[in-house]
Amino acid sequence: MSDTPNHWSRKLNDAPPAVIALLIQLLAVAVVATALTILWRAHNVRLSLPTTLVVQAALVLALTRWCNLAWWWLLIQAVFPLAIVATLMLPIPSLAYFGIFAFLFFFYWSTFRTQVPYFPSTKKVWKTVERYLPAERSISFIDIGSGLGGLSLYLGQRRPESQFIGVEIAPLPWVLSHLRTVFTSTQVRFLRRNYHSLDFAEFDVVFAYLSPAAMPDLWEKASREMRPGSMLISYEFPIVGSEPDLIVCPDDVANHGPQLYFWYLK
Repeated sequence: MSDTPNHWSRKLNDAPPAVIALLIQLLAVAVVATALTILWRAHNVRLSLPTTLVVQAALVLALTRWCNLAWWWLLIQAVFPLAIVATLMLPIPSLAYFGIFAFLFFFYWSTFRTQVPYFPSTKKVWKTVERYLPAERSISFIDIGSGLGGLSLYLGQRRPESQFIGVEIAPLPWVLSHLRTVFTSTQVRFLRRNYHSLDFAEFDVVFAYLSPAAMPDLWEKASREMRPGSMLISYEFPIVGSEPDLIVCPDDVANHGPQLYFWYLK
């Protein structure tokens, strides 16, 4: 039996947004190229490059909106064809393209699948997290999606009696964070793996700075595995349907901007 439209619709919904965005770009290119060919052969009309790019961007934005991708994909999709044309027109050596590709590949790794890009936190966030950690005993703390390791290294220096671990799936940030431990006196460890492979029951505090797309799965795992009395902290991104026990703004002076959300597992 052939696949039904609903079957293909479900497959599209299950695909990573980056794959959907690429398919949209390819479809738009095919449609615009076909339209240009018809205009040229039937009416002897040629569109200028700027006009063609505007038409391409408009079609891409319409398709992106129709597919219900997040708002930031609208910006990425609109800029992408312009960026491609601009790079092709610049006198950039081919080796430079390879270097840029290699850097982005190893830095962002599987972001297209996890939907968790690199989000660096600030020292204000680190200090606020430190202030709300249990102070009367040593703790086991894990930062899932630790990036370059700033939070774990800071807390490791401030709380040497406790255990701090950073988990990062992208190779380059993991290597850089691991190298940073050489220049510190802390016992912080950095693991290169997906946090889904870990057992949250081993930790007193789980810190996450991920993305809205990752929060439902994070809450499901935390609810299932974390011990009563342990703490889940998320920076900037709340968990829809789960009221936090505490909300703190790291910017105490202005009292605005991204917030820290705390859940105390019961």
